[in-house]
Amino acid sequence: MRVVFDTNIWIDWFYFDDINITPLKVLKKQNRIEIIIDDACLSEAVTVLRFSRFLGQNANKSVIEHDIKALCTFVDTRSLEDPQYWCKDPDDIKFLLLAGHHSADQLITKDLHLLKRKNRRALGAHKINFAIANPSTFKKTVQFET
Repeated sequence: MRVVFDTNIWIDWFYFDDINITPLKVLKKQNRIEIIIDDACLSEAVTVLRFSRFLGQNANKSVIEHDIKALCTFVDTRSLEDPQYWCKDPDDIKFLLLAGHHSADQLITKDLHLLKRKNRRALGAHKINFAIANPSTFKKTVQFET
């Protein structure tokens, strides 16, 4: 199963070690999910993780990038002049693009703007062909062994 994580999932994974992320970690360890990421999403994750309320500016940017890339398949998402997706928060469009352009099965997020998109159409003739779920909802859709 191919998945995309929003930045808040990376924060929970690396900083909070949130128990709701444990099933994702188990699935990754079992090679049952493939996490994909591109430049835009990686850049945001690294920037946010280095905020003072999380790992802080003294956190090594290269180490954070390496740790995230070690968990992911790195892909290239080219920007298109004809937008295919929209979101109330324009900063979230990159996650929709990543999931849509690279045939993700799931976009996993806790972001309310993205979660509201789960039952909506994309722009024009485009469709959202991937599920959008929070970690708890995603956990209910897969079977896993701990």
